[in-house]
Amino acid sequence: MKRMKSFALICLLGMISLGATAQSEVATTYFLHNAPYRHFLNPAYEPITEGYLYLPAISHISLNAGNNSFTVKDLIINKDGTTMWTLNPLSGVDLLSAIQDNTLINADLNIALFGFGWRTSKQGYFHVNINERIDAGVTIPKGLFNFALGGGMSDLEQENIFDMSRLGVQAQVYSELAIGYSRTSGKIWTWGFKVKGLVGHGYAGLNATNLSLTASPEQWSVQGNGSIYMAGPFKEYPTRFDAATFDNYNFKEQLALTNALSYFNGYGGAVDVGLSVRPIKYLNISLAFTDLGAIYWLNGHHYDFALSGTYSGVGQLNYSDYTDENGQFNGQQLGDTVLARLQGVYENALTSTDGQKGFLVPLTMKMNAAVELNLLNDIFGLGVFSKTMLYNNRLFEEVTLGVAVRPASWFNFGVSYSFLNGKWSNIGAGLGLRLGPFMISVAADYVPFVFAAYDGKMVVPYRTQGINAELGLSLVWGWKQKKKSLATADIEPAATN
Repeated sequence: MKRMKSFALICLLGMISLGATAQSEVATTYFLHNAPYRHFLNPAYEPITEGYLYLPAISHISLNAGNNSFTVKDLIINKDGTTMWTLNPLSGVDLLSAIQDNTLINADLNIALFGFGWRTSKQGYFHVNINERIDAGVTIPKGLFNFALGGGMSDLEQENIFDMSRLGVQAQVYSELAIGYSRTSGKIWTWGFKVKGLVGHGYAGLNATNLSLTASPEQWSVQGNGSIYMAGPFKEYPTRFDAATFDNYNFKEQLALTNALSYFNGYGGAVDVGLSVRPIKYLNISLAFTDLGAIYWLNGHHYDFALSGTYSGVGQLNYSDYTDENGQFNGQQLGDTVLARLQGVYENALTSTDGQKGFLVPLTMKMNAAVELNLLNDIFGLGVFSKTMLYNNRLFEEVTLGVAVRPASWFNFGVSYSFLNGKWSNIGAGLGLRLGPFMISVAADYVPFVFAAYDGKMVVPYRTQGINAELGLSLVWGWKQKKKSLATADIEPAATN
């Protein structure tokens, strides 16, 4: 019981802390033509320098953490001078209205351990990059929220059926070695690709292909099936994932971090492909598909599971029972009650097959598309950037409108707005700046400008669903100091993509 509570608490805290976004690529970076790591968005984008070098482990980092449903405003409000959770019956807020049909809570981190690139001729560019990547996410169907926020049932007169299919969890850590090449054909076409070798370090996942819960005041009943996956530096894996076996499995004792080889638990490959077209000198159109590949976790185990059980004597959950005389909602007490009631279902309903060694998991495939209008000798840019991610067989998309000012090759500045996650309370911003032989670039898609004080102790972004930021520092050479002027706007601009 204690172990299940701890596990559930860790999952809940992780979900809350992740706080919108589909992927770590920062769309605002597209408008910074002098940022060397633009080729992460599309392998057809060529740096404007003759070469670059990422210094080990400090040159580039991108971070994403968020969800596509909630902001702080949806969870906490100030009513009549009192700060309260929107779950409090006194709040008068319908939290369900803010929740998408499929909520994605995800976080990923990309760190450039090493990398360099160089121009082989006027038409070609080579890249070699070594990156460390962490990707974690949870997809939650709205049926789960309908069950939880409906107090266990929405209609007391009949059975309430909640569809929780496509519930999924994934977390993986892996390294990649990428070798890329791009080439320009005339002044119109630029194409590029990357080939990636992957080494998997750890993976954990759950995929519920069918899952439903039927609730009434007398009982809760759960039916479903799916698969569980795990790979990592363990001496032994659980034989099964039923309650009795899993509760006796000690992860800490089974960890085997004795040597470097213990981190090599999977191998795979992937490719990125991209195309950039300039049909007229003022217009640029591009399309790329990235992370088309998979990792085979040869040292991992997978289990097929089934859920079939009933827990009687549940009764309806009334949130007013967990509110004190001051209107403060006691979420911890409610959580303890729910976990206590679910314990019986968990212990009696979950069964699994014996673990089977080895499984194949595809990477999170992404599609990036952009259209940009470049004016006044490339000094001003106006464009739209779209990024789409396929996660747990569901598509998640973001569309960003951006404006850039690029008066010189050593200085680029851009601002943007992301339509699906912007909430009209945050913007994107990016800066590319050369200082001597170094190129510094920083960009973020969700820079908040609406804040609120919480409990009088801290200030939090009030209408932001997450963070998505990128920082780069690289050594560059062969920089072409092309001076731009409005007076020369009619001259054919140098191709930067």
